[in-house]
Amino acid sequence: MPSDSIDRFDSPGLATSGPKTSERLHYLDWLRVLLILGVFLYHALHPFDSTIEWHIKNDEQSIFVMILLILVIPWGLPLFFLVSGAGSKFSLRRRSNRQYIRERVLRLAIPFVVGSILLTPLQKYFEALHKGNYEGSFFGYLPDLPNDVASTMWFSPLTLTEVGLHLWFLAFLFLFSVMAVPIFNWFRSDAGRSFVSWLGRLVEARGGILLFLVPLTLVRALIQPFFPEEHSWLDFVASFLFFVMGYVIYTDDRFLTAIRRDRWLLLAGGLLGMAIGGTMGAVAGDELFEWTEGFVMPWSIIVQFSFAITAWCLALFVLDLARTHLNTPNRLLAYGNESIMPFYLLHQPVIIVIAYYVVRWDTGILPKMFVVVIGSFVMTMAIYELLIRRVKPLRALLGIKPTLRASSG
Repeated sequence: MPSDSIDRFDSPGLATSGPKTSERLHYLDWLRVLLILGVFLYHALHPFDSTIEWHIKNDEQSIFVMILLILVIPWGLPLFFLVSGAGSKFSLRRRSNRQYIRERVLRLAIPFVVGSILLTPLQKYFEALHKGNYEGSFFGYLPDLPNDVASTMWFSPLTLTEVGLHLWFLAFLFLFSVMAVPIFNWFRSDAGRSFVSWLGRLVEARGGILLFLVPLTLVRALIQPFFPEEHSWLDFVASFLFFVMGYVIYTDDRFLTAIRRDRWLLLAGGLLGMAIGGTMGAVAGDELFEWTEGFVMPWSIIVQFSFAITAWCLALFVLDLARTHLNTPNRLLAYGNESIMPFYLLHQPVIIVIAYYVVRWDTGILPKMFVVVIGSFVMTMAIYELLIRRVKPLRALLGIKPTLRASSG
């Protein structure tokens, strides 16, 4: 497989498991593909969960779906940012800072802008129809679009979610890549290498990998009183920490060794964090939303700690599982790496359009869920295969290599 054949999002390319060996870390590629499939399933089930507000909602909703999503939400995106930070580590090994930024513009910024222009209006239109806020044609709706995407906090990451909807993730990754360049440069300096070596010595003690919870919890606790909204500065800074930590983990063998040694401790920590959050939700009820959307001492601190320990521990545990069992390439992985960006761009608009019609059917929730999930997947892949994959300008605009390649297994 060519060394640059899977530069999507933040591909690891040719990676090393340590400074003395050179091999491709296929498990990071598998994680990226599987996480995107997880995002697809997460969005496809949104119309049917009983808690999370979304663009399209079914009248009948499922507590089981809600529980399933709650089990994945705390660690799924943190793991993706962790893997993306690792990808930046390997990308910078074979690129200058300028080449790295240029690649991120092509692979992240341009797809975000193009996707926001082409896909956001359609999604907002069907949402307005579904919620009864508009009746009429798509083109008649366009003059109302600026009011529907207007944000009350323009100097905020929330603006990215208003403009790009699900594409906020690409914008976050691009900004993280740019912001982290000075930090990554420092890690490569003598002082930075000494700092990483010091961290490596700390994690040699059993349980030392849990020390990373200190900055994760501290940042969440300090920012929540001022920016508690989802996808605002709280999530932005916390996700940026995972991005940087992903880079750090792959600078010294001792971090991966500690993760492997402490994997069961990490699983226990993640389950403990979920238990804390679940217990607080069961006891507090609606008050839990006040503790997460506002700031109430000491409960908000405990909630943020449960978020941090769940995200960090389960992300590392799943990373180690993938490292153990998924470090093998094949043609399916090569295909997944090529299709990952257009699939991510297209999946939510397709889900929204299909769900808009399906939730109106006079039938049970299970047939509706089946049609939305399977139908959305098939339609998204059909658009990719029949249109995007075969049109070179579209490939370039959507972050894919402009020419088709054959990939060896």
